[in-house]
Amino acid sequence: MSISITMEELLNWTDHERARWREWLGADADRLDIPCQREGRLTTVWSVLDHIFLVERRHLARLEGGLPPESTGVKHGDVEALFDYADLVRADFREYLAEMDGEDAAEILTFQVSSGPLVTSKRKLALHVVMHEVRHMAQVALAVRLAGHEPPGRHDLAFLPAMT
Repeated sequence: MSISITMEELLNWTDHERARWREWLGADADRLDIPCQREGRLTTVWSVLDHIFLVERRHLARLEGGLPPESTGVKHGDVEALFDYADLVRADFREYLAEMDGEDAAEILTFQVSSGPLVTSKRKLALHVVMHEVRHMAQVALAVRLAGHEPPGRHDLAFLPAMT
């Protein structure tokens, strides 16, 4: 059996989720400091979100043949600026994907990541961008719950109103 979902549908879902989190975090910026893990780089909600949006920009740069940036450049705690950055990156990512054809998607890229060299197709890297976000946003939702807060809304794809 074959069931397909488009990148546009996945992006619409994550955009919908981003809007919920933007509003929820904007209502109380202290929520950005909710702990996500005890050690490592991604210890707070802020650091996870910054990481998600930076990785999207970094992988888009790789897809386009450019140099990935080292940081978002957004000042810690500025919810609006962080989500504005995410919106700009997402618009660029959507524009790139709209032009991607089968030949582009099959192109193989090789680059270094923190765990070593990565060899992947552009197609797989583009999908990874979205799945990377979904995975980390689930971690954020769990951290928020463990901190005693109710996350904003139901997050599963099944609850996306615009998709059947």
